[in-house]
Amino acid sequence: MKISYTFTSGRLEAVFKISNHIQYGEKNDTAKEKEIIEKFRADVSSGKSHEDTELFKALSSVDEKIVINRFTRVLKENTGSKNDPFSFNEYRAGVYHELDDYKLAIRFSEAKELLNKKHLEKTGMNITVRDICAMSGHNPTNIKNSINHKRGIVLGMLEAIEKLAKDY
Repeated sequence: MKISYTFTSGRLEAVFKISNHIQYGEKNDTAKEKEIIEKFRADVSSGKSHEDTELFKALSSVDEKIVINRFTRVLKENTGSKNDPFSFNEYRAGVYHELDDYKLAIRFSEAKELLNKKHLEKTGMNITVRDICAMSGHNPTNIKNSINHKRGIVLGMLEAIEKLAKDY
């Protein structure tokens, strides 16, 4: 399935916001962030390539593993042409898609940590991805990639892990 260039642009904006939140937290310079985002929107809507924007360059220089994995994942997907007409609704949908996926990934990590804590109390050992797979029936690669933000969160898998963590 081909994803539009505009949708991908929105996702890149969201990854930039996530990056700033992870790196700076409350000390984030929101005025500078807003300025970079506004310039990015203007550049992309005028037909400029992602790679030629300040936002893209800022994301390229980030060392945070979560941001790198999300950034790489957005760029790997089959995007449309930058010459396609710009749609702000599609752009906004891309932003919300990525932010929602990030929120699900945080929930997934919290459930995994809770499950690990309970498993540690019970057995004295940390839980492994294989242990989680044995309990949930999900593919180990999918769980590992979800933990590392290398793939989108599947709601069914998230709910299964949360239920396991709650009932363990």
